[in-house]
Amino acid sequence: MAYSLQRLASKKLIFLSLIVLTGYCLLRVAAFFVHQPVPLSGDYFSFEGKQVRYVCTGSGKPYVFFESGYGDDSQEVWLPISEQLPETFTSCYYDRLGHGGSDDIPTNFTTEQKAEVQASLIQHIAGDNPVILVARSYGGIISRRTAAKANINLAALILLDSAHENQHEILRGTFSPISSYVQLWHYADPILGISDIKNLFKKYDSSLTQRLDQYYSSLRYANVMAAYRNEGGFFTPLENYNYDFGDLKMVVMSHDREAYKAAPRFYNVGDKWADMQKSIAQLSRNSEHIVVKGATHNIPGDAPEAVVAKILETVRFVSN
Repeated sequence: MAYSLQRLASKKLIFLSLIVLTGYCLLRVAAFFVHQPVPLSGDYFSFEGKQVRYVCTGSGKPYVFFESGYGDDSQEVWLPISEQLPETFTSCYYDRLGHGGSDDIPTNFTTEQKAEVQASLIQHIAGDNPVILVARSYGGIISRRTAAKANINLAALILLDSAHENQHEILRGTFSPISSYVQLWHYADPILGISDIKNLFKKYDSSLTQRLDQYYSSLRYANVMAAYRNEGGFFTPLENYNYDFGDLKMVVMSHDREAYKAAPRFYNVGDKWADMQKSIAQLSRNSEHIVVKGATHNIPGDAPEAVVAKILETVRFVSN
């Protein structure tokens, strides 16, 4: 009797497992067809056999070129800014390799290589014309690598709460590099299709939100994260780079510490972050450091009017 009950329970377990497996497979197939890549408009530039998507508006000089932060989607961050700029000069944003409409990257792709892509794309678009480079967060580190090169006509550099080359050392224990556990999850998720299936049951207000949900649960983003993590974070003193930007027009815009009053983890590092921002501003003899009132680290999203105003002011400076 006991043996018969055991066999019956075993058969039920097998049957239940088959139902679950069949349901899982059906949902994976449904997710595959529903979550097809969203086509993106724009132009493409070839860098060492890889395609880099970019979007430019306006015409004439100077050229305002936007660089995104880590994990940013260029359209989400920069389209609302570029739409507020006049078309009397050219403004461009692009998808770094591994993002948006650009090709994937290997997991050993470095910050230096990202700067090479950035500089090559700027040369392709702007030629010898003056360029104003606007960079957010991690994009600031990439852009300083580019600014240190003499192969573009860089007229001004605007940094929006830029990351710092030594920030993980300075903020050790508070803001650590991406952990191996997080990286493992970002590979397991797209392989198992967990978020992909969950997203089938979400209602999206816009195609952008849907596209970003798909991206952040994809192997492409996992590779971006792995490449970032494989560099070991930012533990190099800024002075080791020997940056000297001379009289380059440089604007360092930082977040308002008071905007994080309800978030102690961010609020408590405010003084150290401010010191890092000041050290970045000291790389040029022609720099200004501005705290953007009410803005968090997401300055373009929190204070777009301040960003637009500073870009227009810098365009006038460069034009004159």
